[in-house]
Amino acid sequence: MQFLIRQRMLTSAVVALQLFMQVMLVMPSSSWAQTLDTDPPRIDFKPVVEGLKGDSQVFSATVSDDQEVSAVMLHYRLDNESVYQNRTMSPIGSTGIFSTTLKVDKTVEVIQYYIEATDKAGNRTLQGFAFDPIERKLLDRQVPAAQTTDVVPEPGMSTGRKILYGVLGLVVVGAIASAAGGSDSGGSSAPDVPVTITVSPLP
Repeated sequence: MQFLIRQRMLTSAVVALQLFMQVMLVMPSSSWAQTLDTDPPRIDFKPVVEGLKGDSQVFSATVSDDQEVSAVMLHYRLDNESVYQNRTMSPIGSTGIFSTTLKVDKTVEVIQYYIEATDKAGNRTLQGFAFDPIERKLLDRQVPAAQTTDVVPEPGMSTGRKILYGVLGLVVVGAIASAAGGSDSGGSSAPDVPVTITVSPLP
């Protein structure tokens, strides 16, 4: 009798264990199917290849993920530095754009960098690499050349002035001739008197 009881208890325990194993195998698989994320974030980025020395340098990228973006980081180094520094790129509202600004010294000529985006599942995407970074060259600000005023030489006498002087000369000569003719008609000869005509140039 005791043997039968023990056998039934053992059988029940085996059945309960089998049911428990089936539940444990089925439940995680359905849960994993719903939450498993294997797709990394996507980075849409157009690098700016040049900037001006002394200006704040802005770095922006559009980052998206089928689940949720966890973090976007800018890794950068200046000129001949060998170690990268890290800067968090913050989201701009709900636009999907992540951005950060660097303030660098006027002596910096090159910024080398790459962008890293991760999602909640730990998937990672890189734009650029530590061994092959993207470069932004910083150029000197162009100073506009000083404006010079060309010295225009005083132009010669214009055609209008020449004509005016010619007309005045004819009028004066005609007046002298008329006076001389009037003296001859009176029957007396008058001595020749030199006449000096001064014509001032027009302003």
